[in-house]
Amino acid sequence: MFFHYIKIAFTNIWNNKKFSSINILGFAFSMSVCIAIILFLQHEYSYDRYHKNEPYIYRLVDSENNSSMIDYRVKDQLIENYAEVKNVCLFQLLNMQVSVTYDHAGFYVDNLLSVDNAFFDIFSLEFIEGNPNNAFPNLHSVVITESSARNIFGNNNPIGKEFVFRNQFPLIVSAVIQDFPDNSSFDAGMIVNAENDDFKFSSWIGDSRDKSTYRWPFNIYLQLEETTDPSLVVGTISTNINRLKPYVNQISLMPLKEIYLHDSTWGSETKRGNSSLLHLLLSISVIILMLAVINYINLTLARQNQRNKEVGIRKTIGASRKDLIIQLLFESLLVTFISFFFSLLLFEFCSPFYTSIFGVSISSSQLLEFPNNIILIVSVTLIGILSGLWPSIFFTSFNPIRIINRKTSIFGRRNYSRQILTVFQFTVSIILIFCLLVIWKQIKYVNHKDLGLNRDYLLNIDLPRITHDDRSNISGFINSLKEYTYIKEVTATGGLPGDIRVYMGSGIEGKDKSIACLYADASFINAYEITLLQGRNFLPGDIGKACLINESAYEFFGWNDLDNKRYNNGREGGYEVVGVVKNFHFKSLHESIQPMCILSDPNFITHVTVKVDGNNISELIAYIRNSWKVTLVDYPLSYRFYDDWLNTIYQKEEKLGRVIGFFAILAIGISCLGILGLAIFTSERRTKEIGIRKVNGASLKNIFFMLTKDFTKWVIIAFIVGSPIAYVMINNWLQNFAYKTDISWWIFGLSGFSSIIIALLTVGWQTMKVTRINPVEALKYE
Repeated sequence: MFFHYIKIAFTNIWNNKKFSSINILGFAFSMSVCIAIILFLQHEYSYDRYHKNEPYIYRLVDSENNSSMIDYRVKDQLIENYAEVKNVCLFQLLNMQVSVTYDHAGFYVDNLLSVDNAFFDIFSLEFIEGNPNNAFPNLHSVVITESSARNIFGNNNPIGKEFVFRNQFPLIVSAVIQDFPDNSSFDAGMIVNAENDDFKFSSWIGDSRDKSTYRWPFNIYLQLEETTDPSLVVGTISTNINRLKPYVNQISLMPLKEIYLHDSTWGSETKRGNSSLLHLLLSISVIILMLAVINYINLTLARQNQRNKEVGIRKTIGASRKDLIIQLLFESLLVTFISFFFSLLLFEFCSPFYTSIFGVSISSSQLLEFPNNIILIVSVTLIGILSGLWPSIFFTSFNPIRIINRKTSIFGRRNYSRQILTVFQFTVSIILIFCLLVIWKQIKYVNHKDLGLNRDYLLNIDLPRITHDDRSNISGFINSLKEYTYIKEVTATGGLPGDIRVYMGSGIEGKDKSIACLYADASFINAYEITLLQGRNFLPGDIGKACLINESAYEFFGWNDLDNKRYNNGREGGYEVVGVVKNFHFKSLHESIQPMCILSDPNFITHVTVKVDGNNISELIAYIRNSWKVTLVDYPLSYRFYDDWLNTIYQKEEKLGRVIGFFAILAIGISCLGILGLAIFTSERRTKEIGIRKVNGASLKNIFFMLTKDFTKWVIIAFIVGSPIAYVMINNWLQNFAYKTDISWWIFGLSGFSSIIIALLTVGWQTMKVTRINPVEALKYE
């Protein structure tokens, strides 16, 4: 019986090649994309799950300030007072290139991690060389990754070798570990001992005269006992919160497995995923599958009259309804499994494209792994059953005599189900087109919005950390740049607009707030073309004594003038405020402009920025390379154009735009396949009618209008339904930006008009083909 069902299913598929091809193509594309999405989701949800102790690892959060930065002294309090806490480690990640020197040669290492020995007990790292039970034998020990070891030492054994960090801190290699896996929320090429005071990289000082106001914040990770309820731990710690004061007043615990996708705390430098994107992709995968299923249902129901005769005859000769349902389900299952085979070929062919669009390596070999293989087979089976269930129940519900006499039809009053499904398809397409237009409009807006500074023709050059004795090398490099013809301005800064890492207290009573601080010289506002609103720029005698503030800080402090005004950043005497600059964006447009201060201090410079005239760029780069070799030969040159780097801030939005764009095209394509199938069926069913109308004088225009008006009506209904849904969805997304584009009226019009044009082009090809048939030939059909 099984092979009998298979044989009949193959026969029906073969006898209806046109409709079967449309169904198989729609399913194949949708399944291919869904496989890619599921593998991407699997990768995103796997972050940090590889750690052996992952279920018991939590990060301490200062919930009062929504901050992950807590003074390191809290660690000892937790270990001494709470038996539920099995282990605690300090953790501070610097997401930047750091310079090291070995054997008179300079190298850059990506990212630096400052931890204590407990880190290696809590987290799972693969040691290649060294003792994992004592990774830091002393304060100057350093653990490096395999790739960092090759970069600095080549093929030589690095254990016991000494190199210098930032040209002033000697470090001895005590261990080599494997590179962090792709699904780790933190990554570093070098790990140093946080118990060394030199490696407490972050500090906050309320008052330099009061030692009790000094803070050295870290991320603090806890490993709880396996039988411990984390909510009870939070309750116990909160009940005795005085033990942790003045460092923290209110705490919560964030599970390690949630950090990558759900961390919104301040001071966390770990990687952050996009949970909203994952939810969107999951929804899109379901919708795309639904579109393919709807195509199958629509095209199957549209062929009711053809299937009625078959079902009626089988019922007459004794076939039970159960047998007929099983046979029709076998047909839908066969279509979906054939489609699944082609979807695997499509996935393999398109995997480089999926890798580029998701930014994650996706391989078909993952499909063979357990439980992925089982899930795939079960999913394809369920899709086949879901696709064939409604048509099979519907076709087998009629009396065989009525079927043979052709007294049943899906058309007329029963046509609503097919119309509703078709409207749903167009609604999805309109929503995706609408969202895509707004996303790209927002991306264009943030890329071209006036930031309050000129970001064009600026080249940023990274500087290594130089000791006081070698400061003349930096000065020599800067002076050589100032002498070059095609360089209009040169400025040395500590941080960059868009990458400010220094925050200091205001030191003003009632205005205790962390202020973003940028170190710069007098050329900074000229190079970036920032407007000075009042006061003056820096003078040579201002170094280490004066500062500029932005409008937002001026308003925050509540000043009316600059007479005798000082920014007291915790340092004795603070800085004299000599000028106010116009607000400029020093963070992304997701955030509003906050108070900031520009300090005149050459001791903390990290970058040299040159403003070029746009001519002879290749010659300019060659000159910079030569100047670097003369003055800073021990370090590799690292540079980038500011405008290009600034655009990377919005990579998440651009990625979302690419994803939405791709799936919008795919959803529209699958919908068009279904519409094309319906158009083919409708035109073939009405071939005789078309012939009669042509004989009676109907023009091609009238016939074209007759055959396309229903599809146009469905698009209009879909537009009415989809537009408010799309507006609500995209308006919620825009709330992530403090500065956002408007949702223009033309976006509504263009999304609806595009859908109508797409529908007419899809239907029009088949319609024009039918209208050109000779009436004499058309009247032969029955």
